[in-house]
Amino acid sequence: MKSILFVYHASNIGGGTYCLLNILKEIDREKYKPIVLLRTDGDLVKEIGNLGIDVFFMPSMTLVPYNRSLFDRGIIQAYRNIQKSFLDFERLLNHINPDAVYFNTMMLAPYLEVAKKNGFKTVIHLREHWPLNEHIKQLSKIQNVISTFADQIVAINGYSASMIPNREVTIVYDWIDLSNRYEYRPFDEIFGEDASKLKVYLFTGGLQDIKGAAEVVEVFSNNIKGKQYRLLMIGVEPAPDYIGLKNKIRYYLAKTGLYYVYEYKVRRMIAADERIICIPATYALKHIMQQAYCNLSFFTIPHANLALAESIILGTIPVAAKTEESIEYSNGGDLALLFELGNKAELVEKLKELDDNFNSIKAKLAKDGHFVEEMFDKNRNVAVLDGVLERLFED
Repeated sequence: MKSILFVYHASNIGGGTYCLLNILKEIDREKYKPIVLLRTDGDLVKEIGNLGIDVFFMPSMTLVPYNRSLFDRGIIQAYRNIQKSFLDFERLLNHINPDAVYFNTMMLAPYLEVAKKNGFKTVIHLREHWPLNEHIKQLSKIQNVISTFADQIVAINGYSASMIPNREVTIVYDWIDLSNRYEYRPFDEIFGEDASKLKVYLFTGGLQDIKGAAEVVEVFSNNIKGKQYRLLMIGVEPAPDYIGLKNKIRYYLAKTGLYYVYEYKVRRMIAADERIICIPATYALKHIMQQAYCNLSFFTIPHANLALAESIILGTIPVAAKTEESIEYSNGGDLALLFELGNKAELVEKLKELDDNFNSIKAKLAKDGHFVEEMFDKNRNVAVLDGVLERLFED
């Protein structure tokens, strides 16, 4: 049996941690013994512990700054911190002594060199969208490290794979398994009214700026008129109490407009529209998404939009920014209403198109949604990943 050390920085549940958790659940435990290295403790640790997998911690773990200028504040220090942490990583590797090291993000690429030079086989899982024409020197350094020191390279989609053009990259989609994500949550209960005639726009991005929370609320409140419309925002916890002097000062400065606090701005916009309902994040999204009129998103930077693919599989119309990922995840853009990145006016037009062509778009999803379902099929992608690990240990 071969042991594999999975390395990741995040310990909260969401995004890349879901992917890591899915891999840990599905990896063939008769062939491989997974071990996990995280930066800090968190919710993920309990989930991993439930799988009977050992977890180690490395607080000094540092990510490469993602698509940032070297002149930005703190960036040079971040690169220095990466270098300083190499000795900690080397000590942990030699203590754990795995047969291979699996990095769950491109932003941990510098540690590939440490692992490889200490005699360990290496895999890196690319899940980012670093534009090829931005901060080229920093990107080129990462590309060279990956090309030189990664034995196997995995990517979550075609664009991520294209970032390493001179090596073979295997695409393993973050598989979608909705079998255990159902919880009966009728809209009648969520909205506290008869929801049979409501048109509910679903937004799953919480209060995140990169998911476009402010833009979604603004477009909905200013352009979508009518008592039958609702915006359901998933991942919005109750407003904090702003405890502590620093937080209280930030709160009052934001309230007076003298200090910009994104979360406060969005919460104030939400409070001004009684048609907007917020609930905390939930893994059990299946029933909620099935009831929604559409799944609405406004990514402000290109990255993987897995909720778009989930909604297609469930027959719910997605409305999203046009990116390489959203085009790939919607059968070439045929199964989603896509608007140009950052274009709120075009989003408004797409929402009008949704109203005008709702039944025909739903029929198209029912007819061709299986293409997306097959792309993100768990069994298919698990088999592809297993092939990657088999090739890793062939030499």
